[in-house]
Amino acid sequence: MDDERTLHETDARLRAALHPEDAVSHRIAARALEEAGAPRRQPERPLRLRELSVLMFVALALAIGISAWNSRRATSVAVAVAPTLPLAIFAQGPIVVVEHPDGRRWIVGPPPERRAGGNYVIVVEP
Repeated sequence: MDDERTLHETDARLRAALHPEDAVSHRIAARALEEAGAPRRQPERPLRLRELSVLMFVALALAIGISAWNSRRATSVAVAVAPTLPLAIFAQGPIVVVEHPDGRRWIVGPPPERRAGGNYVIVVEP
């Protein structure tokens, strides 16, 4: 296998790229100093069809996402704010009882007092 020619050719190209001629160096330096004060402007080009279609797809996906988020948020608020059936609320001391027309009941109040007695252990010897 003869790789010597390829290696020398690659080495020569690399050295040529890293060590340009004096005329090239002077031309690059002069151009850099000439444009140092002037801002660079990119040439304007119209949007291509592919870029335009990607932009439209992103805008459509964003619009669908926002509308789904808003509809989900609006329904959850509407359900929480406007109950459809009347609730009956009774207060008995510190306890509040809420009754639904279908028979369900919610009791809101302090937790019951803990009983002191009634805890025992039975030990049986064999």
